[in-house]
Order: sequence, then structure tokens, then C-alpha cells
Amino acid sequence: MRDPRLVLTAGVLFGACSCSVTGGLGVSEPKPEPIRCQTGTDCNLKWDRAYKWVVESSGLKLKTKTDDLIKTEQPPKESRTLVVTISKNATSQAGIYEIDFVGGCSSALSCVPSVEESRTSFANFVSAAH
Repeated sequence: MRDPRLVLTAGVLFGACSCSVTGGLGVSEPKPEPIRCQTGTDCNLKWDRAYKWVVESSGLKLKTKTDDLIKTEQPPKESRTLVVTISKNATSQAGIYEIDFVGGCSSALSCVPSVEESRTSFANFVSAAH
């Protein structure tokens, strides 16, 4: 006869392992390279594309838009809608800025779309600016 605690422990471990494999919780896309821009036309174009991505992709209204910050409103509690904050920060190199993406949601479940997918989509869209 099997020890019920052993069976329960094995079931919990198996369930946790199967969730991370089939549910994609343990798999993440590699973080894209930082988005850098040079003061002037390059930064202006990339910042405009960052704004366009947020407006077209976030599904939320804007809370803030300045020359160095784009932020969406917070959705209702337990929403899986991705909330994003985009910032443009000076680097240690003169005239070079980095555009950063921070995303999350208030739900205990994953955001829809996921933070990783959104970060990659954002980076590809903004970096396509020439």
C-alpha cells in the first residue's frame, strides 16, 4: 500500500512541472537588446514610434505622455490587460538615450498579451525606425 502523503507530493510536483512546461510559465523569450537613440531626429523618430505602439497595442488610455515618459492608465483590479510604462533615459554617453519598456498587470494570472511578447513586439516596432 502506498503512503498517501507520497502520492499527494508526487501529484503536486507533477502538476507544477506540467504547468510550467505546457502552460509556458517556465519559458520566456529572450529580452531584446536595449533600444538606444541619439539626440535629435533618431530619438524623435523612435519616441514617436514608441508612442504609436502604446496607443495601437496597449488597449488602455494614456495617463501620461511627456518627452521622456509614456504611461497607460490602470485597468480595473484583477485585469489581465497589460499596463505599460515607457521611459527615455540618458545613458553615460553624451547625447545617447535608452528607451525602456516596463509592463505588468494586476491579475495573478499572466498578462494578455504576455510581458515578454509585448516587450519583443515593442522593441521590434520601435527599432524598425530609420
